[in-house]
Amino acid sequence: MATIGGRTQDTEERFEVINPATGCPFATAPLCGAPELAAAVTFSKRAQPQWTQSERNRRGALLACSHAIARKQEELAKLITLEQGKPIAEARSEVAYAAEVFEAYSKMEVPSKDLTNGEKNRTLLLNRPYGIVGLITPWNFPIGTAAVKIAPALLAGNAVILKPSPVAPLSPLLLGRILKDLLPAGILNTLSGDKSLGEQITRHPEIRKLSVTGSIPTGQAILAEAATELKSVTLELGGNDPAILLPDCDPQKIAKDILESAWRNAGQVCSAIKRVYVHESIYQATVSALCLRMADYPVGSGNEPGARIGPLTTEYSKERLTDLVKNAQTEGAKITRSSSPLPEPGYFFAPAIVSEIRPDHPLVLEEQFGPVLPVVPYRNIDQAIEWSNATNYGLSASVWTTCPSVGYDIASKLECGRVGVNGHRRAKASAPFGGFKHSGLGRELGQWGLAEMCESQVVNIFE
Repeated sequence: MATIGGRTQDTEERFEVINPATGCPFATAPLCGAPELAAAVTFSKRAQPQWTQSERNRRGALLACSHAIARKQEELAKLITLEQGKPIAEARSEVAYAAEVFEAYSKMEVPSKDLTNGEKNRTLLLNRPYGIVGLITPWNFPIGTAAVKIAPALLAGNAVILKPSPVAPLSPLLLGRILKDLLPAGILNTLSGDKSLGEQITRHPEIRKLSVTGSIPTGQAILAEAATELKSVTLELGGNDPAILLPDCDPQKIAKDILESAWRNAGQVCSAIKRVYVHESIYQATVSALCLRMADYPVGSGNEPGARIGPLTTEYSKERLTDLVKNAQTEGAKITRSSSPLPEPGYFFAPAIVSEIRPDHPLVLEEQFGPVLPVVPYRNIDQAIEWSNATNYGLSASVWTTCPSVGYDIASKLECGRVGVNGHRRAKASAPFGGFKHSGLGRELGQWGLAEMCESQVVNIFE
């Protein structure tokens, strides 16, 4: 059920939630609309002024939320696996990360600064909440992404209206029910619904801040709608992350790390490695090493012991990825796939290493969002950098070399928000996360994520 004004609430109309491991509905969720949104806004307006009064109390509430999430880890993880498909171990890790994010923000303070500089009149820089914040979250990390947005919004003193993806709404709805008794009524509202609910949140004049994770077209549409009310918008819109392997790499040593960075959550990670550029001198050795490691990634239901790659979350994802791989094969690319039979039914997809593919093929330049990894040879580092930057994406990248200082120098030439040297995964919750170009606007996590949830206010005190 939805959570509105501190109470659980159902709706007459509901929609089906699909288990991607079977391709069949296993539950329904409330189809919230204008009446539920209006109620959530009303309760938020009523509760938010009091919520702003004590930052200490807000930090204490966030810590209590962290502990509650940790206690409910197994219940949340099982629901994530059912509706999203990822292996249960990854789902547990996602819930643990959500608890970590809440704990991290419980230790932060909303910053203020004295800009007086010894003058007689004082100038203070303060950070004020927006009031009501609308959060729209995706299906690939339904709890982790929600936590990254909810925690700083609450610490800043805002009330929150969360709309999860209709593909995976149940675990965020459960999160709302878990946290409702730890927060004042109306401070955290969770509403499930379809695209129209997202549009209503985007247009609502009393929701002054939006934070959205989704596709580039989704972000563009939301930005256009938000412009009518001149809302502040934070967008995280995906990536097509390159990994550049320098000729001094040992393919056998790094193949495991490359695939772990590429195929977590069946490759359905915005900041996963999605294309690999390898110096031609080690190209064949790298392809061979990656293909040998494919045996480490058995495909199966997320609840199946030993499964490393679950189903793709949606049927559309499977169909799109199938078409991209078929097209690459038709054009002469070499496809090396797992030989193990795929489970049936469900949206399962055999992981694949794609070699001998042209660098401008859509499988390379688009965000394929699945367990497929194109590997492209390059002649010199300038060519690798040029190809890495030749997309509208700019979320993350990585450089692999035995000389970290060389990797650091290359990092400065890559057009993206985060670069790893000999690693690709997201850093600590204290580091900002976000992208260049079409990968988004603004930053999440750390003090930067908190700043996104605040309006700056200057107070001049004249004597």
